[in-house]
Amino acid sequence: MASSLRFGIIGCGGIARKFATCIHHVEGAELLAVASATPGKGEAFAKEFGVETGYSDYTQLVSRDDIDAVYVATTHNFHYDNVTLALDHGKHVLCEKPITVAAWEAEELIAMARGKKLFMMEGMWTRFLPAICQVREWLDAGQIGELRQIKADFGFNAPFDPDGRMFNKTLAGGALLDAGIYPVSLANMIAGPPAAIEGIADIGSTGVDEQSFYLLRYESGVIASLSASVRAPIEIVAHIIGNEGRITIPRFLAATTVELTRFSTRETIRREFPIADGQGFEYEIQEVVDCIAQGKLESDIMPLDETLSIMRTMDTIRGKLGLVYDNDKR
Repeated sequence: MASSLRFGIIGCGGIARKFATCIHHVEGAELLAVASATPGKGEAFAKEFGVETGYSDYTQLVSRDDIDAVYVATTHNFHYDNVTLALDHGKHVLCEKPITVAAWEAEELIAMARGKKLFMMEGMWTRFLPAICQVREWLDAGQIGELRQIKADFGFNAPFDPDGRMFNKTLAGGALLDAGIYPVSLANMIAGPPAAIEGIADIGSTGVDEQSFYLLRYESGVIASLSASVRAPIEIVAHIIGNEGRITIPRFLAATTVELTRFSTRETIRREFPIADGQGFEYEIQEVVDCIAQGKLESDIMPLDETLSIMRTMDTIRGKLGLVYDNDKR
């Protein structure tokens, strides 16, 4: 492999633009090619970002010998097929969240990556932000005492478009898979897999959840109250509450600030972690580069077993909400 990890991107939407912007901040990584299933879109994307080649065929990209890793940035209903294609061509994979629509798909991809001895990681980019790293340090140091509750909400008001990815059932749209994955993943990072799960949702006219709430209970007695919406700009904040203190993460999705409050002293410690270009994808890209350079097949921060555990939690929530997508019918 070359001294730099050479990436290709599959899918040229908004999330791919963040990746293409941030990769320039990563030492040891370069972007060689992009591909979009929409004719001309890959070529236009490549020109805009100064990338060598743009394709309208994913197979052309993954067939290149000079591409080491593929970032899958398509909508999640296509992740299973796109990741399979990349792995079949011997490429390491960073796949946008959620890694798949259903847990069985994630399980098969993980087995495939491990069998081929290729690196794979779910692109839960927030997990690698310096602010979230600080949160893990505080938790590991017992700064809030015994964990009792987790509260996290993420929502926005997307323009209603029945054919767009947010509301299209064929594209596995809806609040849970697009937005809810963030609070669910955060809760899993903090407390692990839940022992009991409940969910409630407002199912819109297109058959997807426009807003949904999830209540998770853990064997330790910890309770997580989580929510997501694509029809309301709810406050994006997370609270991690212990018996001795509280951690608050304003805008935890792209956290630049974290606060630790100790109940005994009423003192609040505030830490600031600015993000270059306001994007923040460079931290997960750096993790991929470092892991592959060290010969690792997965990340210790976002391990594949945890990705699978999160997908199983998401499956259970979808069952509670009555959400069935085309991927479930394969």
